[in-house]
Amino acid sequence: METPPVRRLEYALADFAERYAALARAREQIRAVSVTACSRDDVVEVTVGADGRPASIRFIDERFRQMPAAQLGDSVLEALSTARAEVAARFSATMSGPGLPVQATRETGVPRPQGPLWGRRTASSPTLLPPDLQAAVAALTDSVCDAVRWD
Repeated sequence: METPPVRRLEYALADFAERYAALARAREQIRAVSVTACSRDDVVEVTVGADGRPASIRFIDERFRQMPAAQLGDSVLEALSTARAEVAARFSATMSGPGLPVQATRETGVPRPQGPLWGRRTASSPTLLPPDLQAAVAALTDSVCDAVRWD
């Protein structure tokens, strides 16, 4: 027996609501990320936020004063790169939770969630809904995408 269109819409909307809630939780977890990393020579400590921007740079002791500028710069960049890599790893771990598959974009290597909750649906998007319900789900998806900002 085939499921009535209204029931299919209810199932689709319930699935959509679950995915939206998972995305909202992931978004809050990602916004709270802060990573501190140290250079291998233990001279520099860098803290970055979820966006990968440095929040603080700290020289651990006075050894930095005797270092050539290029070496000190390398230490800062190393700590910064390590912290950013950890942020990316945490992002991937968070976004690979249930209902939130992740795939790195080819251009940047930065993980981006895939699927119907990331961006607007196109006419070629695969769907299990009958044509008469596709417009309603697409409109709901667009409304949610307008409401959610990943600044």
